[in-house]
Amino acid sequence: MTQQRMNVQAPIERILAERWSTRAFDPQRQVSHEQLATCLEAARWAPSCFGAEPWRYVVADRFTDAAAWQQVVAGLAAKNQLWAKSAPVLIVAVADPLFAHNGSENRWAEYDAGQATICLCLQAEALGLATHQMGGFDPALLKTALGIPDALHLMSVTALGYAGDMALLDESFQAAENAARTRKPLSDIVRSGHWERSFQPPAAAGWEARYQESSVESLPWFHATLDADIRQALEALGLREGAALDLGCGPGTQAVALAKQGFSVTASDVSWTAVETTRKLAAADDVQIACHVDDILNSHLATPFDLIVDRGVFHCFPDDCDQQTYLTTIRRLLKPAGMLLLKCFHKDETSEMGPPGRYDEADIRGLFADGFELVEARESRFGPDDAADAPKALFCIIRRTRETQGSR
Repeated sequence: MTQQRMNVQAPIERILAERWSTRAFDPQRQVSHEQLATCLEAARWAPSCFGAEPWRYVVADRFTDAAAWQQVVAGLAAKNQLWAKSAPVLIVAVADPLFAHNGSENRWAEYDAGQATICLCLQAEALGLATHQMGGFDPALLKTALGIPDALHLMSVTALGYAGDMALLDESFQAAENAARTRKPLSDIVRSGHWERSFQPPAAAGWEARYQESSVESLPWFHATLDADIRQALEALGLREGAALDLGCGPGTQAVALAKQGFSVTASDVSWTAVETTRKLAAADDVQIACHVDDILNSHLATPFDLIVDRGVFHCFPDDCDQQTYLTTIRRLLKPAGMLLLKCFHKDETSEMGPPGRYDEADIRGLFADGFELVEARESRFGPDDAADAPKALFCIIRRTRETQGSR
């Protein structure tokens, strides 16, 4: 039932990545008393100001107290009732606005109640349960029905149970339930030292997160064998040996395929998980590959290469400064007359998913004007050979010239 995690900018624990607020609950599966107690115990150990623990919970379990459960359902907003009626447990969270030790206002009470409830939700996720917190309810009605003192503040109602079949939900919820999970970028919500300075996470952290959370076969750029564009280019150029760099090696399949063809291969990626995956694949296939964690924008590679294969790195850099750093590094790493096989998203690809850089032949010709020669550019696809619906790509064969404008 877990939706795919998208746009991750840094590695986080899997339990955080997999938690999501489903509306689809299995009405037939009961949450055991032991499971319920474990979730509530997790909430009990949440941090709070002065250790005041200002949260209180009222638990309504349809299997053990149907009357209380029905009263909570009746207090929910009409739209929430449509799906929450399938959740076997509804938990009402309450905050005490006063410190018990001196009776003064506790302005952190609601904040702390929220901390406790997310602890409850994460513990539920660890137990294989699902949760959905709600803010749509009638506080007065719930207070009266459940006997909650008027001085306390009602914060939320959390549905708890086992995830169910999304297809059984009301049609009005289907789009939201099946939509890709997105979040605002860190640069929008975090400031670095001053309100006017946005926090910028390292790009490498996002790639590391992606490789940690996904099987290599599920990655959209996975190709089990040598990419057909690369294979055809090598055949046309008569390249069968030499020092080759698989830039952004990812799952390692291209590096291994090049090694099997007779190249002396170096594989690099910003993700250590990707590099380790490549190393293990090379060992399993009994080929020698030099594997390095390396960032092309701050590269420590030194070996000059006869061939560099970039199947998805360059198009990650829409920024002019990053593009120039990339070009400078490629010029340094590629031997004169050496070949760069570059595959990137085509400008005609309009999907919102995918890298920010999209190019056509004129773009590449202009960007690679200094120190390079564009031998060939052709339209292609980014995916397996038979994936006609794969994103549109531009495949380029680029030769390193012996001089640059700055050396003439």
